[in-house]
Amino acid sequence: MFLQRIKNITVIILCTSFITSCNQSISYKRPQILTNFGSFECSTYKLAGKQYSSIWEKTRSGFCLDTVYSPRVNKEIEWFMNNKEFLYRSLDRARPFLYHVILELERNNLPFELALLPIVESGYQPYAYSPSKAAGIWQFIPPTAREYGLKKNWWYDGRRDIFASTKAASHFLKDMKRHFKGDWLLAIASYNTGAGNVGKSIKKANYVLGNKTFWDLDLPRETEIYVPKLIALRDIMANPAAYGIRLPTLSNKPQTKFVNVKYPIDFYSISVLSGVDEETIYKLNPGFSAWYFLPTMQKRLLLPIKNADKFSERYSKLINLIYDNQIHLVEKGDTLSRISRKYNISIKSIKVLNNLKSDLIRIDQKLKLPIEGVVGDKNQINIAGKNYKIRDEVIFYNHKIKRYDNWYKIAREYNTNLKTLLTWNNANKKTKLKVGQFVKIQMKSPVLSSDQKQRLRYVVGLGDTVKNIALGFDITQRELLKGNNIKNSRSLRAGTNLVITK
Repeated sequence: MFLQRIKNITVIILCTSFITSCNQSISYKRPQILTNFGSFECSTYKLAGKQYSSIWEKTRSGFCLDTVYSPRVNKEIEWFMNNKEFLYRSLDRARPFLYHVILELERNNLPFELALLPIVESGYQPYAYSPSKAAGIWQFIPPTAREYGLKKNWWYDGRRDIFASTKAASHFLKDMKRHFKGDWLLAIASYNTGAGNVGKSIKKANYVLGNKTFWDLDLPRETEIYVPKLIALRDIMANPAAYGIRLPTLSNKPQTKFVNVKYPIDFYSISVLSGVDEETIYKLNPGFSAWYFLPTMQKRLLLPIKNADKFSERYSKLINLIYDNQIHLVEKGDTLSRISRKYNISIKSIKVLNNLKSDLIRIDQKLKLPIEGVVGDKNQINIAGKNYKIRDEVIFYNHKIKRYDNWYKIAREYNTNLKTLLTWNNANKKTKLKVGQFVKIQMKSPVLSSDQKQRLRYVVGLGDTVKNIALGFDITQRELLKGNNIKNSRSLRAGTNLVITK
């Protein structure tokens, strides 16, 4: 009897102990993180100029968000542990851009955890689209993109431009931080669901800043996962070895370099001049839908660092061959506007060519004017022992008229003058524009060719149709479909890579 009583007591104690431990345990036991994040004021701009062995070391040095021990975070850590391939693919996609993304965060004094946010948003896929019409690594929806100055047209989508979108995301997050009085978790939550939805949740919870936190709010399911996922990712990147994660080798040096480009140029010509294949150029410059670089949309071309200087040297040689400079001597009464109309060139091109910081010019000042066309018989360039023919290709872009568009607004958008725009369209100032109508925009691009048919590329965006794409490239819908083995125009999907043969 006594022994039986002892056994019963022992069983009760063991069961009680087990239940207590279950109640106190969490879904995933994290390794001990050495750094207590959030214990200091985030001042990442102070990290500029410091030496680091890798980009990962620098990234960790700028982690600012609080350490959080929560089952919700642990659950997301488990998700990453079960989806390591997704993490590795995302980090590999980030490789050419991460240095520049960190640099932009540093300039804005933002936590370096935000460099990991595109992994949560899109897996660092520039061509990622969502059902809500969000696009790019930062997944900007059209209204927010317009608010933060990201351009979008048939040729270009600023949401996919890595650096334009990173700059916009930095400004948006800074605005959200100010709106929520320095609470970064609320700022990040609002990036996902909008400041309005977060504000409603705060009001519903009778939230008083300083008394409650993000974790107390009733938010949409996606947002409740979104913030813990970022913190989970931060914890993994802070101590990857403890989680069995092997980060790709990446020094704290840029893998890519920006190159200034003055005139439009097709990706094939860039490939020949730089020695970089077209596919790589396209991946490094995802803002462009058609495989043409247009300085009116994006000022700088991104290339692998080992090829950038080679391209600059050869590009200068190419430009010297196909663009002759004419000198205009400024007379009394001359203005940039008047000179622009006289020579049928844009004010922008005059200012860029002459390095003018304002519209002010003086009498007897010599202004270089870009006159397009091949100089004499200098119609070829020698690159690496091969001669390439040079031609100035005229490209017509079909701008679709939107509400409130007018001739003056369209001319400004494409950095041209009104007279030229009207000439392209056989129109005059009184010609009325209708919503949905197409207006021709002419662009000239130097092309290096070998008398073969030119193969162009185009990435299908949301809202694109076979009709619009065919119009943009001046080919028939049948030619477009047949050239890409598309049987039904309805099967066209955003992100599809099309080949156009002309």
